[in-house]
Order: sequence, then structure tokens, then C-alpha cells
Amino acid sequence: MTQQPGEPPSGQPDQSGGPFQSPQAGASDQRQEDAGINFQSPQESAGEQAAFTVGQDALAGIPTELRDARQALEDAIRSQGRPAGGQSVEALTSGVGNVQGVAIGLGEPGGPGVPGEPTLNVYVAEKQTSEQVRAVVVDGLGVQAAGDLPLTVRKSGIIDAQSHRFRIRPSPCGVSIAHFRVTAGTQGVLAVGRSAPRNSRLLLVSNNHVIANSNNAAYGDCICQPGPYDGGSCPNDQIAILERFVPIQFGGATNYVDCATGWCWPDRVRREFIYLSGGNANYYRCASSPLMPQLGWYVLKSGRTTQLTGGRIVSLGWSGWINYGGGSNAWFAGQFVVQGTSGDFSAGGDSGSCVVTWDSTRYPTGLLFAGGGGYTICNPMPWVVSALDINLYT
Repeated sequence: MTQQPGEPPSGQPDQSGGPFQSPQAGASDQRQEDAGINFQSPQESAGEQAAFTVGQDALAGIPTELRDARQALEDAIRSQGRPAGGQSVEALTSGVGNVQGVAIGLGEPGGPGVPGEPTLNVYVAEKQTSEQVRAVVVDGLGVQAAGDLPLTVRKSGIIDAQSHRFRIRPSPCGVSIAHFRVTAGTQGVLAVGRSAPRNSRLLLVSNNHVIANSNNAAYGDCICQPGPYDGGSCPNDQIAILERFVPIQFGGATNYVDCATGWCWPDRVRREFIYLSGGNANYYRCASSPLMPQLGWYVLKSGRTTQLTGGRIVSLGWSGWINYGGGSNAWFAGQFVVQGTSGDFSAGGDSGSCVVTWDSTRYPTGLLFAGGGGYTICNPMPWVVSALDINLYT
């Protein structure tokens, strides 16, 4: 019987070499082969930004009353704002400020609603009962529509953009990389541009805040492996130059992705994902076709800090504030949330990791960029490839 994308796995991620074998000839046709592509090495030329349209509604099929309440609460949270500059912990963790984000999730045994059926998920900085949170939502934020709906409270803490180990060539996906002025993040997945001249460039995908220094970077800037926090430096450890990024809009405008591309020297990177087992390096590949995330799917990622981990998608349509440090906050909408199946799914430095379905094909479904309180926030991968105007090269 063929396993469907994101089906519950039989166990934890296999770190003993089980399903994660080194690539072999005749791999699934979902994985792109070289096909004689002659990649160009990075050159000095003008970079450009690409506009994109958000599409593919991940909440299609969710009951209207839940969708409407989620939207009303999103609007209310956003209207509270996150002014630039430092804010007290009290302001961010009490009253309406305690509410960090909203999404749609599945009811759990012992919780509100019917197990396995959609509920309104409210993410809070400090733990409160569902009654207390409902009172804040209905009375403090004025979302009357949430008064009678099943409501699940998830304590995430203040959600931070995760931006904080060995050198390896060619550099595989899942290892430490960063812009030369950033600490460390993760090499997510490889790609190529969709049109000339970018279709002859081998690109790596990660977060803006990892390889474009949260907008404070320029085309051609050095990207090193490992990241500076892990001992990497430029030009000695350079594997790519910054090629394109989608700007993060701080202060209130809506963001959908935190992503960027680096133009790689082809002999300095590889498209396999690495994970360690018994002191040995093992590798796996993923499919080239990104899928929109679905509630309840089990997923995997290989990242700089926590390496190979598994989790479950517990919320879709997450909207809320992301703290980028230094008093900079950005509003994100349409994200999805993963909770680890055994321990945390991610930690600081895992930003930029490619999240794939936990099955034999491993479809890319997200780009990890933030987290807190045991919850990981991800951009839907179809939005990432659209925003960067790329096709995955896996």
C-alpha cells in the first residue's frame, strides 16, 4: 500500500539509515536529475526583486464560522500593533498583549470540540485557561464570533525569528550557513530560476533573516558555510552570494514569506539533505514538487541545530507577530505551525530548514523561519517558490 503525503509514520525519524539511504540511480522521477544543465558560477550583475500573488487557500473546507472568527481575531490582534523599539515583557504577556497569534487546528482528546475536528487555535505568551483566553478574545479584543466556538489555547511564548556546525564540501542541505554579518541559520533546499538568466544559476534557498540579514544586505554579499557563529568566514568559507530576497516589512504591513536565494558555486553545494547517525553522515533526497500543508500531516526537517526531527502540523492559517529582535516586529499571515512528535521540532539556528512530508517521497511543504514554546512557524513552500520565482532542484 502506497503511503500518502503526511500519513502518520510507524515511528520516529529513522537515524539509523532506515528509509534515508544515500541517493541511487533510478530515483523517483519526482526528483530532478542533472539533465545536462551547465550552471554558471556567480558573477557581478544586477539583482532584481520579483512580485508574487498569494494563492492556494490552505483553509478551504474549514467551516465558515471558524474561518470568519479566525479572520476577525487576526484583524483584532494586528490592530494592537507592535511599535518599533523595546517593549516591556508585561506589555507583551498580559491582557490582549498575551495573544500572539491565531490559527485553525484540530481538536485533541480531552480538549474542546470533537477530537480531529477543526477548532480555533489561540497562541499565547503566558499560560491561561481557555475561559480566560476566551474572555480576552471576546471582551478585550471584541471578537464576539469566538464566544461559542471550540477554542484551543497553545502556549508559545513570544514568537521569535530563529537566527542563531561543521564545515563540509560540497555543502548539503540542513547545515549551518549565513550571511557574513549574521550568526547562523540553515541551508534549506536547492533551486533554479524559472527564466533566463536565472535558469542557469544553481541557487540555495533559506530565510531573508539568515542570508540577507533582515533586508540589510545587497546583491553579491558573501554567504558562508558554516555560518559565522559556527566559525565560518568570508571569503575562506564562501559557498554563494546573495542573489534575491523578498523584503520583510516591519511595523504592520502583511508578510507571507521570509525567504531569499543565494547563487552558488556548483561544486560547493549538493542537493541532498544530511543527517548524522552513529557519527556518520547520511543523506536523503526530497521531491521537487512543493505541496500546500494540511492539518494533521506528519513532517520532517534537517536543520543546523536540532538536526533530523519529526513533527505534526497542528495549525494552518496562523497569523501573528514575529519578533526579529532589536525592537523590530513583523506581521505574518497564512503560516502553518508544527509541533514536534518527540521533543522540539526546531531551535534557534534551524531557520531556513526545508520541511518535507514524513513519507517515502518527502514532498517539500514549508520553509521554517520562527518558533517559540515548542511550536515552529513555517512559510508554505508553494508561496516561497512563487515569491522567489524558482523551481526546486532536488
